[in-house]
Amino acid sequence: MCLNQINFAYLKELFQQRDERNLISATFHMLSITLICMSMGDLSWFIIDGNVCVPYLTLGEFFWFGYSTTGIDYREFDCLDSLIVNMMRIIILLCFMAIIFALLGFFLDIIGPRAPFYRMLRRFCVPGAATIIFIMTIAPTSYLVMVLLQHAIEDENPKSYYDISYGFGFYLITFAGGIQALGLIYNLVLPYKTSYQDDDRCLIDGFDDMRDFQCPTPPPPYCLPPPPYTP
Repeated sequence: MCLNQINFAYLKELFQQRDERNLISATFHMLSITLICMSMGDLSWFIIDGNVCVPYLTLGEFFWFGYSTTGIDYREFDCLDSLIVNMMRIIILLCFMAIIFALLGFFLDIIGPRAPFYRMLRRFCVPGAATIIFIMTIAPTSYLVMVLLQHAIEDENPKSYYDISYGFGFYLITFAGGIQALGLIYNLVLPYKTSYQDDDRCLIDGFDDMRDFQCPTPPPPYCLPPPPYTP
């Protein structure tokens, strides 16, 4: 730490951490969190045509599914077995895990802590990479739910026409994964400032005045011969 900055070191740690912040990356994290939360609401994840089952399935339905009987006609959900219900709840769990890691990345980027461990998390984009992994896990899990729905409907109505497709909620969380990937790429290509660069900047700031580098001039006279040698 520079000697001329000792008195302001504590205030600088609290209020002058702009070099450690990454507001653009924090914006990507917040957009991803918003889209994931929207997909977990009343947006359809699976659309079922053919009047063989409930017209659509949302993640919000499986927060209470099986736990409440007030005002709910479960006969519309005869095509759903326990395996499908559990898989939908696994998707909900994966969504929450993606939100948690995206929120962690948001706080790391917006606060900009200088501890080596948190710097390592930000430098290698650990929260963003974990968020993308959870979203990528949601995609094959959703495909598995669609296959299970097909088998369940064929068992209930083997000769009925039906069609199952993804809903807007599924595409929304896929879009959230794309936004998170853009934030990950931005973090990787952004030049990273190491602690050594901070030390160099601190030294330069301490010698802003070039007069500090001027050597003192000896007093006159300048052309006198040296004193005679005396043994």
